[in-house]
Amino acid sequence: MSARAPYQALSRLVGSIGGEGFAAAAFALVHEAVGADHIVAHLAGPQQIRGLFTQGLLSARIANTINQRYLERYHMLDKSVASFRGLGENEAVVTRFDQRLNASPTYSAYFFERTGLCDKLSVVSNRDEGMAFCNLYRLNASGPFSKQEFLQAQALAPVLMAAVWQHVDRIGQASLPIVKLPPGFEAQEQRALRSLSRREMQVCQRLLAGASNEGVALDLSISIHTARTLRKRVYKKLQVNSLSDLFAKYLNAMSAVVSGGS
Repeated sequence: MSARAPYQALSRLVGSIGGEGFAAAAFALVHEAVGADHIVAHLAGPQQIRGLFTQGLLSARIANTINQRYLERYHMLDKSVASFRGLGENEAVVTRFDQRLNASPTYSAYFFERTGLCDKLSVVSNRDEGMAFCNLYRLNASGPFSKQEFLQAQALAPVLMAAVWQHVDRIGQASLPIVKLPPGFEAQEQRALRSLSRREMQVCQRLLAGASNEGVALDLSISIHTARTLRKRVYKKLQVNSLSDLFAKYLNAMSAVVSGGS
């Protein structure tokens, strides 16, 4: 951090661990130290992803809606989650949003274009019990994070993630919103999903994220005809007759497959 380190904000964060004011204190810290306009924190295990908090300059309605949609389905298009595994095992690390890794117009449109966000840094920490990551966002009006702000985020990361883990330990993971695989789902539904080809899996993920045939075609740079053909193959292999059947049978199973890094 710079010489003008926000010690008061850090003190408030430490004092709020385990309390209702933790999210606001975490945002105040990253806003002062890094210039972040919003922060979202998640926990990810082998077969589940939990929402910890969302706080910042986005309206509460928009922030809560997109966070819920992320937990429900859009995390399946966020390839960075799988890339985080193994990072920050000894010390928290910071990564910058890589458009090449998440080259999905559907994902980008929902989480960046419609919200006015333009850049993201992810602070990642892995432990035996799972992975915690905080996404720090910038609005278009603020512009992308600078190199200096990235370095400041790196300096802040160990303290921030230590506080996050302590907060989780205090409140207990059972109290957090979760997308989880229901009992008995794993054997049949996950095996069926893993029977899909790589391209069929990509199509299935986008269908479950709410994309139309046109959206799938745009995301994968294929023709609409090819998207329709692949959709039919997915339906046949998974033994479903409609999109509603696909959602009912495979949304949670796909979430578990993706969260597990498969």
